[in-house]
Amino acid sequence: MAKKETKPKGWLKEKLTPQFVKDYFAKREEEIAAVDLVNLSKPVNDVATSGPKKMKDFSLWPGWKTALVGVGGVIFVIIIWWIYAAICDATGEMSFLSSPVGVCEAFYEQAIASSNLWRHLGSSLQRVIVGYLIALVLSIPVAFLMAWYKPVRAFFDPFIQFLRCVPPIAYVPVVVAIFGTTEQAKYFVIFLAVFLTMTVTIYQGVRNVDLTLVKAAYTFGARDRNLFLGVIVPNAFPFILTAMRLGVGAAMTTLVAAELTGTSIGLGYFIQSQGSQLIMDNCIMGILVLGIFGIIFDKGLLFLEKKATRWK
Repeated sequence: MAKKETKPKGWLKEKLTPQFVKDYFAKREEEIAAVDLVNLSKPVNDVATSGPKKMKDFSLWPGWKTALVGVGGVIFVIIIWWIYAAICDATGEMSFLSSPVGVCEAFYEQAIASSNLWRHLGSSLQRVIVGYLIALVLSIPVAFLMAWYKPVRAFFDPFIQFLRCVPPIAYVPVVVAIFGTTEQAKYFVIFLAVFLTMTVTIYQGVRNVDLTLVKAAYTFGARDRNLFLGVIVPNAFPFILTAMRLGVGAAMTTLVAAELTGTSIGLGYFIQSQGSQLIMDNCIMGILVLGIFGIIFDKGLLFLEKKATRWK
């Protein structure tokens, strides 16, 4: 039986000289630089050769393609809307969606020929902003306290879960009985809807912090204060920004209910009054303006979220 060849002791140390290591990594870098990334063949998922397709291609589109498809979708809906209005006009039937031309004329009359639309919109935005900011200031500490202390969670959770199941329009009579038809009543309705949405979202964000990070912090001797400021707050920050976006949607959708507490000015009041009189041009125009401003707020917060969470 042939004797197994044994290498002398210390041969590896003699071979791994600084020059050998330097030459090795230089060669690897040359090989990587020589790879043509543009002409690399992409993986082919052919059913005949590699079995059934398992996953879609989730690669991102270029921004211009996304914008083009979005604009195309809006134009398609407008065309369908225009065709429907034209058919109703030709057959003599009443169109409850008015027509794109009629809505544009209503916008000109209410926003350009007069300042009636901006007067209603300004009052509504004031109510939304005040109610939203109060909810933002209060929801963050409440959510953190609920996630950090079990007694606080046990106290607040039943009320939050109960109120979340009640639509804002249901407690309008109670709010009117307490606050009357004042601006405080409108602020409170918007505040309550936004507060519930933001509190639950931020609470879930704090509760979903990776326990590995918490245990690692305690292992290195972190106290509760260090853990809270160094681990919990940074990891929950993206959820705070998400809650802010959801809060904008809650505020805008609750605006109409808030203005049912009694007012003669406001975009929600304008939509309700014009719709009850079947002046559908003005009603649809008010709905579109409300939705457009909601999108503007949402996109602004989305931009802030991307900038502020660039580290993730």
